[in-house]
Amino acid sequence: MNILSKINKYIINAIVLITMALLFLSNCSNRNIASKKLILYNYTSGEEIASFPLNVDSHFYIKFNHSVNMSPVIDYYRFNEQNEIYVYKTIYYNYGAGVETELENDESLEFGSDGSMIIENINKKINPLTYYLSNLYDHKLSIDDKEEISLWDICGKNILINIIIK
Repeated sequence: MNILSKINKYIINAIVLITMALLFLSNCSNRNIASKKLILYNYTSGEEIASFPLNVDSHFYIKFNHSVNMSPVIDYYRFNEQNEIYVYKTIYYNYGAGVETELENDESLEFGSDGSMIIENINKKINPLTYYLSNLYDHKLSIDDKEEISLWDICGKNILINIIIK
């Protein structure tokens, strides 16, 4: 085997190794690439209002003031591979109509240092997820605990919206 053949063999092996490494790194980084979207729809017209990219392991919450007991509520959601949305945690600050009064299955209740009541392990499927954005209190959306986004700014007031994952 001459020197030129050996050099060609090393170059080919190097190209194969580099290609394999690039494929491996690409596959690793794709795990968190936004492959899904959280989409807000006008319930009445079916029109898409806005969409937000999600990672495969994303979660989101909706924060609002409860219309009856006038205190904050934060509902936390996850989704599965079939794009089904599950509420997994709720934080609230007052008892009253429309908030949990009894725990189910594996749910647990803890009290936060700020006086909040935190229910975890809810795991209830909610599809589609629907919210009424009244003109009393804004609803805030946060994806992966990042900046809160005003749903009034995006959707308007006095509107019923559906939230789906696609």
